[in-house]
Amino acid sequence: KIACSHTDRLHIRQNLLCDRLSQPTAEMVDAFIFLQDHKADMRHIGETLTQQSQRRHATKELMLATCFCIFFEYLPIAESGDAARVLETFSGVLSRPDDFLEDLMKLRAQGVPKDKIFRLQPLIHEVDINGTDSRGVLDSLSAFARAALESAQIYSEIRDAAEAGQLDRQQAANLLDSLESDQRRMVSAMDTGQQAVDGPASP
Repeated sequence: KIACSHTDRLHIRQNLLCDRLSQPTAEMVDAFIFLQDHKADMRHIGETLTQQSQRRHATKELMLATCFCIFFEYLPIAESGDAARVLETFSGVLSRPDDFLEDLMKLRAQGVPKDKIFRLQPLIHEVDINGTDSRGVLDSLSAFARAALESAQIYSEIRDAAEAGQLDRQQAANLLDSLESDQRRMVSAMDTGQQAVDGPASP
């Protein structure tokens, strides 16, 4: 009976952690869909980013650019503190929106290591973009970064819980070892659901 009670607690903990993953995953997908429809605005923001390096203070745009450079390792760690280099690099990334969108879709939150999470936390905490013409794009970039970090933190909790015996190791492995990102699975499920609603294509 005690063993069953322990097993029940493991299942409850796993379900709670999985439930927590659904919201940030949905937020990543929402941001991705918006960005997918605003590639021209992404290119425009990329063109203006290098102008930010002329400012004397660290801008919110710089922090956001730094977040993505860290997430995807667009720059070596040693160069992530160089404002001009970060902005120049992320400007180039946004000039190729299709490649960047594929990076967003492929990002596996469960693969983000703890040291990267620790570096991202203070940056994303301060990101609060208030843009002008392209505010929606900046907000969506910010929303994706925040949600990706939240998912990475939850997966880190899952890994720690499994190692501490507070979560079934096999069930944790099923979550942590997935080769496909959560946001890609959700988008695929949405596409499949839409096809079911629309019915077969006309000949």
